[in-house]
Amino acid sequence: MPEILFPHHRFQIDARLGALRLAVVAELAAPWTVLFGPSGSGKSTLLRALCGLVPEAAVTFSRRTSPAPKIHTEDLPAGAVIHWTPLTLRPTHRRDLAYAPQHAALFPHLSVEDNIGFPFQVCAEPTLGSHLVDEALTLFQLHPLANRMPKDLSGGERRRVSLARAFATPDARLMILDEPFSGLDRTLRDQLLPRLRQALAARNLPVLSVTHDVDEALLLGAEVLRLERGEITAQGRAEEVLGAERARLIDALRAE
Repeated sequence: MPEILFPHHRFQIDARLGALRLAVVAELAAPWTVLFGPSGSGKSTLLRALCGLVPEAAVTFSRRTSPAPKIHTEDLPAGAVIHWTPLTLRPTHRRDLAYAPQHAALFPHLSVEDNIGFPFQVCAEPTLGSHLVDEALTLFQLHPLANRMPKDLSGGERRRVSLARAFATPDARLMILDEPFSGLDRTLRDQLLPRLRQALAARNLPVLSVTHDVDEALLLGAEVLRLERGEITAQGRAEEVLGAERARLIDALRAE
């Protein structure tokens, strides 16, 4: 029997923003979880709320701090105690999150390399994990652009710098990415994804991301949270939750 994944983060969000009512309860257990749904369903708002950037939202957010139990059934072993650390009352920079927003927000006065290394400027012990800057430059193919300023970058290059900065965040326990690969060449994206998954697995750093791309979710082998009108309507493996969308895409391609 396959081992059951135990949640590493869990949250509850209740917020009303204009016409949108966001009411979700979810647990994240997979290495990569994708939020999938139509525009206006609350995907970006959900990510921002977890980061503490939606003050009007009622949020309960916590991270598992005890090791995952080695279980093969739905029931925990007798006497097992799972410890959770609440993150809700912590300020954004103390939630141990690595965040790349939908629109790359780079510091205009810093070079590509200095933008990526900025998290270490505010880290209490900047020497810890400073190798991540070089690893991020390599992973996102940014070494040739290391000394460029943001104004000299294309949209896709700025996106890669934003992702690299999130990747290089020291002590992150969850990476939150809002449409991380939009604006990237599809060939480059398909080359980058497996390398990024491998690098994150080596750091035991899970991801919660937003996408509108069925192929992207399938390529990641992700767990999918389907969000519609502010509510989670389905959760499961990408091939299960997005099977109908994939079939429609294939039929559309055949009809062309």
